[in-house]
Amino acid sequence: MNLKNRLCTAISMLGNSQRKTLMNVYANRLPLALLLLLAPVCVQGQVGFSPFRIDFPPEEFAARRAKVFESIGAASIAVVQGAPSPAGYTRFRQSNEFYYLCGIEVPHAYLLLDGSSKRAMLYLPHRNAGRERAEGRLLSAEDADEVKKLSGIDDVFGTDLLGEHLARFARGGSVRTIFTPFSPAEGGAMSRDLAVRVIGDYAADPFDGRGSREGAFIQSLNVRFPQFVVNDLTPTLDQLRLIKSPREIALIEKATRLSGLGLMEAMRSTVPDIYEYELDAVAKYIFYRDGAQGDAYFSLIASARW
Repeated sequence: MNLKNRLCTAISMLGNSQRKTLMNVYANRLPLALLLLLAPVCVQGQVGFSPFRIDFPPEEFAARRAKVFESIGAASIAVVQGAPSPAGYTRFRQSNEFYYLCGIEVPHAYLLLDGSSKRAMLYLPHRNAGRERAEGRLLSAEDADEVKKLSGIDDVFGTDLLGEHLARFARGGSVRTIFTPFSPAEGGAMSRDLAVRVIGDYAADPFDGRGSREGAFIQSLNVRFPQFVVNDLTPTLDQLRLIKSPREIALIEKATRLSGLGLMEAMRSTVPDIYEYELDAVAKYIFYRDGAQGDAYFSLIASARW
């Protein structure tokens, strides 16, 4: 066991007050770089960040996919594109639509639903051992058995095989339609109207002009596989997501409680001369301490002297 692991193990065995005392005593003795290294590793080791959320069991994801199968019919397939890697050192957060159907928290993943066989196929990047050593474990194509167990998916492949499998559907002739979401995916702190606004801002910039990621994917499907008609899966997903399951309702209730607790703590902490960002930090502490992944939107805090 190396020095960092030994230190983290020792610190994790202490109580909260003992850890705080230890950090205060050695704050002026340990190099800053070592303190920065210790703090996130020890805390992250205790809390943990899973590449798969356990909010829903595999049978709930399977039930959602079954309704998609029913909607698209036997002569169609559906392909849903997962969210890309985030820009910068921020934690990955899967898009709502992709998560809704399988729960997998992995960037650059694809889900294919075969309406004829009623089989769900997940396409994941291959393992990147170097990145995992630095940033933590991610589910990959090499974890097929684990992924199937967690999500109820029937088959798991590398993303490099998606094009080949789509070509097989095209050659077979029985599949005539590909359904994929046309509307922009909703990510962290994102709503559809905001996502559409962002695309509009890109288009209005004469030195940018990029389109949506969904539009690029649709165009790629049309160019590579002209045998298919590409239809919009968004109405189907929107209709399904309107009706919340008991587990979804429980999560909404928990988020609502946390919002109220964060707001009340910020109110209790309000004193003359406190800054708005300090009240924001107080509320965020409540959110993260009680299991939230982040804010649904940035805090709106305003103050003034009368």
